[in-house]
Amino acid sequence: MRLPIFGRILFVSAFLILFCSCQKEIDVIGGGPVVPVSQTPKLGTTWTYDYTTYYSYGSLESSKVLTHRAKTEETLGGEKWLNIVDTNTDTTVYYLNVKTGGLYQFANSGSNLFCKDPATLNETYTSFNSGAIEDFTVKGISDTLPTGIGDVPANYYEGVKSGDLIDLIWYNKNSWIVRRIVYRRLPPPATVYFRQSTLYIKSIAY
Repeated sequence: MRLPIFGRILFVSAFLILFCSCQKEIDVIGGGPVVPVSQTPKLGTTWTYDYTTYYSYGSLESSKVLTHRAKTEETLGGEKWLNIVDTNTDTTVYYLNVKTGGLYQFANSGSNLFCKDPATLNETYTSFNSGAIEDFTVKGISDTLPTGIGDVPANYYEGVKSGDLIDLIWYNKNSWIVRRIVYRRLPPPATVYFRQSTLYIKSIAY
């Protein structure tokens, strides 16, 4: 038995609503749009982060929105690097470049591997970061990480200096640094070791 024309219209409308709802759930994961696989950071890209700092005794010190921007492209050591600046202070945060082997930063007058990609679990490498030699270990490969830009696959790295776990870094090839936690130890004679800051991506504009 065929439905009356009005019934068929209702049926088709209900189907379209259900289809669009399902499609929206596919396109939006973890509360935000999935990062397009065709996009990668370039000159002009802007990252917006939630940035929180802590006192050495553990209490919250400050919380703010931090914006980084690929302001210029500069030649250093015979290679081109994106100059990533803090837009509030117009100061350089990193010089970054993706090359064979992963994300590199220019520091200590040379190219240093920051986030190895592709990588294997528990792979180690030595780099120079934040003013000193740092030993990194790959602790996660393409783990699903909920972020402000959706659920993204991210590699996870731990960086150690002088026996202390200093850096926890999550890297996505389309967004680069999507999360970072930094620990510090106060200078001797103090023995305090504490979480200094957290960085969590809110959005990215290519």
